Amino acid sequence: MEMAAPMPVLAQVSWGWVVFLLALGVLFAVAEIFIPSGGLLTVLAILCFLGGIVTGFFVSTTAGIVTLLATVLLTPVLLYVLMRVWPHTPVAKRAILSGPLSRGTVGDLTHRQPGELVGLEGAAKTLLRPAGKMVLDDDGRTIDCVTEGEYVQPGTRVRILAEHGARVVVRSVAEEEEEEATRM
Repeated sequence: MEMAAPMPVLAQVSWGWVVFLLALGVLFAVAEIFIPSGGLLTVLAILCFLGGIVTGFFVSTTAGIVTLLATVLLTPVLLYVLMRVWPHTPVAKRAILSGPLSRGTVGDLTHRQPGELVGLEGAAKTLLRPAGKMVLDDDGRTIDCVTEGEYVQPGTRVRILAEHGARVVVRSVAEEEEEEATRM
């Protein structure tokens, strides 16, 4: 009596293994979004997808081609959906910087027109040597500023002379009054 040769394990593969590996790949890809792993979960997801495709070819050539096409076509859809969901997760909210918390933060240039501050007065909040901070009289905003080169003590009255992008140039009001007196 002759014994039949043992059937190779891979010849007994069914659709269940293909679906299992693809689902496991999706699970690893989703887990990578929520669990920082340094890319380990992404590598596992890719290996599961590749394993699912190879296993599909062991089921039949048609099953392999269908698995390959489904993976190639659905992976970009999965990535798009995950990238739309990820920014709203707690991990992403801690990782992604948000904008200013309120209007009028220190050095905030996004909510004002160029030259809007020229002529306004306030008081030096810090020692201006020559850069520092001042508080505007009109609304109490603190802004970054720079003098024309001189040092100005905290509490000294200053006037905004010019704005050059983020650079706000100020001069001591007492200095301006002295210059006007010498011109007369």
